[in-house]
Amino acid sequence: MVHARVATDRRQRHPQHVERNPAILTNKSVIALNQDPLGVQAFKYAARDGVEYWFKPLQGGDWGFVALNRNKDARKITFDWKTEIVNDDLSKRDAALAKTRYKLRNLWTGQFAGNTGKALSANLPGHDVLVLRLVAN
Repeated sequence: MVHARVATDRRQRHPQHVERNPAILTNKSVIALNQDPLGVQAFKYAARDGVEYWFKPLQGGDWGFVALNRNKDARKITFDWKTEIVNDDLSKRDAALAKTRYKLRNLWTGQFAGNTGKALSANLPGHDVLVLRLVAN
């Protein structure tokens, strides 16, 4: 079994921290993303306007995607899948976003939210995170 350690700065508690939302620690889809059998660590792809974009290659051709808003205030994010070149040098995997259409599954809600054929556009609250699984078709 793999254990996760969570740390928060008690001086700067935020309503979205673990003590107010314990489901963060028990979300099976997010845990599965973290503990994917491929065993490849996520990598920071880009940082724009205080928002970090992370990718993680997964077993079976899927990819994990995280947009992390490090700002205090909300940010409108746009991510045009077709123009981004995402590959992981360590695992030698290429997401091939320009030619591969993935279904987008929001791991917090469990709902599918379109696909990579259309640019992602979302309002991301301050100190919040969007976690998607890009599901290979």
